[in-house]
Amino acid sequence: MLNAFRRFREGHPELEAESAAIEDVLQHLSRGMRLHKVRSVSKSYRRRYQLHLENLHLVYRNSKKPFFCAKKPFVDIFEVEEVRKGWKTDVFNGVERKYRRGERKHYLPFGGVDMQEDRCFSLILSPKHETLDLVARSPNECDLWVRGLSHLVANCKNTRRDQEYDRWLRDQFQKADVNKSGALNFQECQGLLKQLNITMDKRHCRSLFNAANFKRHKVDGEDVLDREEFIAFYHSLLSRPDIDAVFKTYAGHTMNVMGPEQLHKFLTQEQKMSVSLADCKRIVEMYEKDKEQPQGYLGISGFREMLLSEEHDIFDARHRQVCQDMNQPLNHYFIASSHNTYLVQGQLVGSSSVEGYIRALKKGCRCLELDVWDGPDNEPIVYHGYTLTSKILFRDVLESVKLYAFQESQYPVILSLENHCCLDQQKVMARHLVAILGPLLYKKPIGDKETDMPPPSALLRKVLIKGKKLNKDLSLDQDEDSEDESTAAKPSHGTVLAEELSDCVNYCKATHFKSFEEAQKWRFNEMASFSEVKASKLSSTPEGARSFIRHNSRHLSRIYPKGTRTDSSNYDPVKFWNIGCQIVALNYQSWDQKMFLNEAKFSLNGRCGYVLMPEFLRKGDFRVDSPDPSLKKTLVLRIISGQQLPKPLESTDGEIVDPYVVVKVCGHPLDNQKVKTRFVRNNGFNPTWEEKFELPVHVPELAILVFTVKDESRTGKNMKLAKYAIPLDAVREGYRHVRLYNNAFISLVPASIFVHVSFRKP
Repeated sequence: MLNAFRRFREGHPELEAESAAIEDVLQHLSRGMRLHKVRSVSKSYRRRYQLHLENLHLVYRNSKKPFFCAKKPFVDIFEVEEVRKGWKTDVFNGVERKYRRGERKHYLPFGGVDMQEDRCFSLILSPKHETLDLVARSPNECDLWVRGLSHLVANCKNTRRDQEYDRWLRDQFQKADVNKSGALNFQECQGLLKQLNITMDKRHCRSLFNAANFKRHKVDGEDVLDREEFIAFYHSLLSRPDIDAVFKTYAGHTMNVMGPEQLHKFLTQEQKMSVSLADCKRIVEMYEKDKEQPQGYLGISGFREMLLSEEHDIFDARHRQVCQDMNQPLNHYFIASSHNTYLVQGQLVGSSSVEGYIRALKKGCRCLELDVWDGPDNEPIVYHGYTLTSKILFRDVLESVKLYAFQESQYPVILSLENHCCLDQQKVMARHLVAILGPLLYKKPIGDKETDMPPPSALLRKVLIKGKKLNKDLSLDQDEDSEDESTAAKPSHGTVLAEELSDCVNYCKATHFKSFEEAQKWRFNEMASFSEVKASKLSSTPEGARSFIRHNSRHLSRIYPKGTRTDSSNYDPVKFWNIGCQIVALNYQSWDQKMFLNEAKFSLNGRCGYVLMPEFLRKGDFRVDSPDPSLKKTLVLRIISGQQLPKPLESTDGEIVDPYVVVKVCGHPLDNQKVKTRFVRNNGFNPTWEEKFELPVHVPELAILVFTVKDESRTGKNMKLAKYAIPLDAVREGYRHVRLYNNAFISLVPASIFVHVSFRKP
């Protein structure tokens, strides 16, 4: 087992230097231990958990059902997002509340196992962010599980694309091995081809099978392929005539190898990359693995590997890290923002959870919403007022913010408070903010001479509070617009505001909006929240849009969904980004098309949650109805081919897809357009379209390019197979692969589209 783990670590030299102690831990876990799985404060189940290093599975035996009855009696380590020690989930927060009240009997699970915090740990599982809450028999055993699993999870996250591809191949082998013999017979290989969206006659399939069966192994008298032979069989399917044609164009008279000079020509002229001849020599060394090739030359296989690498994706590698000016005023950035962050389901019923905050922060969200109400025992609670949603403690939310606010981004987090508490509980809120967040909370009062918002770079690892603020005479201005238009709660305590809570607010003072003319009198730190309906009305005319843009060049604006979106659906954020609204809050729990656009927008600038606005929005003089003609350029896009496209979830085993590609531009109203390729019959494995489109884009800096692969249906609805969205600013020219994702923005490796991109000015 440990040898298998060592093989897994190959390619990670930094891991080779680690102490052998971690292998001792993993060996200990591979022998298995008894743990309690906790479902609630009063329910737990004893199970035996064992780590299988060969498959990277955490296997368990149900205490009530036989092992073979369990639907999926294991957890794939690749599906573990995080390992948390202690009481750090909703289930364990409930245990903690009982403990605080002195109800000690409530944290003793069945069998008398002590549920003290130092024995508890949790696994957070993708893609639904479910939690597996476990209790060890002792603090020492808990530490072993946390150390070992954290180590494996970190290694899985560091997996390179080629290793991720190897894992995918391993999974395909295991799925195809129906009889679990550890090898594939011919019938199983045929089934694999159907699963991979390949239609192939039996004679051709048998020819490929025989060619790969060089070891001549047999099981029950049948020829079989072991894992090594299976990889050879699979690679025989992977011819890429599209890439080979590009290679031959630049390889010169030799036609079978490419020297550094020819590679330099390809990379500079076609790929628009800035590389030297010395860089090209290093690239050849990096990608050419065939020892039979002439030294210093790149063969077809090495060229394919290069074009399949992350460096040649359509997404500009500059944006994989912070690359924009972070010294502009805060209101000059689009800010990743969440609405009703505590909800993980609908707006009227369902769960409120600290996981909503953790999830949003781990996605780079920088503005979170907290609806705070009076709770029992003088403890403020967070939930959607006057609905059937569950409740969580305000202090538990702050604990989560403290732990996760700056894991993905160092730039400031804004907590948008919807305060419905009485005076006493507002004081409790203020105490919790100060005590829990500590130095993270930015409480410094605004200086009399300040005239602009500070830049994100001046607020690293700081939390700002958005809320109402008392005037110097301790009076309170008219209430800010309430977000809860239909289901909502009116403030139950009038306009009373605790001075202690007011003191926590500085740069994000919530102010009631009357008109753009009246707002010109505001100080720079005053901001308003607008429902999507009100913001749409205010910007519905060219003059209204210009007024909104001018307003946003001086002040922050927050947009939130209308109250009738009880299903947690989202509005179109693009039209509000188009007029410079910074805090466009969406329901992060809903993975709809609008959230997909949000994910694309904030993929820029290292996913730090802050994206610098175009200069014309920062200046406040952009005319939406007549954009500057000098901004316009034409996107010339060739959709060449697809690779290993997935099947629809509802498909039958033998069904092969008929794929086509839809390309859509979302942005300025003049730029919204859609084109599509023809469909290719019965080929989801390597369809070829080879179609060219020219898309004029008037305001490229506001445009998002969306690729959607669909299955042409003769009888019903055309199903979405995969998609990808990217800001046009991050699109690279040349031959590029578009990596495809499912609706929850989870990678569908190795599915991709091969394209050629160029831009042309009028």
